Amino acid sequence: RDFSDKEDVLEVKNLIRVPYVNDVSFHIKKGEILGLAGLLGAGRTETARIIFGCDHPDSGEIYVEGKQVKIKSPEDAIKAGLAFCTENRREEGIFPDVTVQNNLTICSLDNLTKGGFINSKKRKQLSDDYIQKLLIKTPSGEQLIKNLSGGNQQKVIFGRWLERSPQVFMMDEPTRGIDVGAKYEIYDLIIKMAKEGKTIIVVSSEMPEILGITNRIGVMSNGHLSGIVNTKETNQEELLRLSAKYL
Repeated sequence: RDFSDKEDVLEVKNLIRVPYVNDVSFHIKKGEILGLAGLLGAGRTETARIIFGCDHPDSGEIYVEGKQVKIKSPEDAIKAGLAFCTENRREEGIFPDVTVQNNLTICSLDNLTKGGFINSKKRKQLSDDYIQKLLIKTPSGEQLIKNLSGGNQQKVIFGRWLERSPQVFMMDEPTRGIDVGAKYEIYDLIIKMAKEGKTIIVVSSEMPEILGITNRIGVMSNGHLSGIVNTKETNQEELLRLSAKYL
């Protein structure tokens, strides 16, 4: 797909966080999937964490739809229209001992609450809609999320963020620990989200994954962004060469 006529949704300028991220700049357009590749410790996750306000940069600027945003916390990032699925799904992504419904709707309680009371009918409807839309395999919304497979837990996390209609959706290792069949369901979901106009950043250490679902790939090497390539015009050898550029 050609994105040349689309506007930039996210632009990152000269992001620095010593010693992890060194002068990283890139932009990404509406409906585009940008991969962040590189070896372990190259600064991929650190870059995403800075953009989402989990870590603070030493310097740099972030623009959403052309406007500079000050992101000092994840709350600021969410207000700016960003979403982030961390790589530690079990530790940071889900609330294991509560239901699928509660996990799906936890970020939407402000929209479901009136006069201090949660509208349980609306909540169930919202949950059921996402279970259906994302093909989440669960007996019902009342099932505890810890009883679901890794792939279905990941879909619940996607659903929770999608309900907030983010401008930019960042995903760190979205298919880690997920079986092969479920991986392809997640890929289909990511591609579908992009076709619906979501702007997506996928951080991944799996070369076939990043070559299979992205439009462009930014390669990190020792904290530097060593190159951005068009996915259709690159291969594993070039990505590995760029990964080693600053070692």
